[in-house]
Amino acid sequence: MKKVLYIFIISQFLFSCAVNKDRNAPINDYISSLKLKNSDKIMIIQEKINNNVTIEIFKGKAFYYNGINKYVKVEGVLEPLYDEKSWEKMKSKYENKKIKDQWIKGDYWTLKDFKHQNIIFIKQEKFPNPGKYEKFDFQENYSVLSFSDVIYYKHKKYAVFTIKSTTTDYKNIDKTSILILIKIKDKWTVFGEVADGIYR
Repeated sequence: MKKVLYIFIISQFLFSCAVNKDRNAPINDYISSLKLKNSDKIMIIQEKINNNVTIEIFKGKAFYYNGINKYVKVEGVLEPLYDEKSWEKMKSKYENKKIKDQWIKGDYWTLKDFKHQNIIFIKQEKFPNPGKYEKFDFQENYSVLSFSDVIYYKHKKYAVFTIKSTTTDYKNIDKTSILILIKIKDKWTVFGEVADGIYR
């Protein structure tokens, strides 16, 4: 009986890992595109970035120009990929109505979400902020990444997520952008990148 229970628990754990990795396939395919060796260590911010960040960057901003007497979209994803109706559907499905903060406390990435397993997880508040002149020396230099959950767009033709990246040497993780991916030969491949439009 104990053996059957043990097998059941293990099978449920493996199934859970497989489901998570499939759901996060666009992120895992992106990490694979970095050509990391199994021995290459990366750091991931444990908290997920709020989906609202992805949705807002995707929409971008339009500015009114007096000379031509109309609003012109100058940030975000441009037409024809962007269209208001598809964006509204995306917003309705994925918007986080309860949490407005950029980082979602308590919703953490774990090893079972990723194919690459040589990962150090660090909480966002523990990651050094160069603006505070913290003294924080990592023993090695490696990539630091942070992600939102994956959002699908236009009947899952496109996958979109927010990414922040830096290194343990540079330490500045303010730069924020979204990656837009399409599936090519069963792999999610980066089709475009759109920055948040904030000049730092």
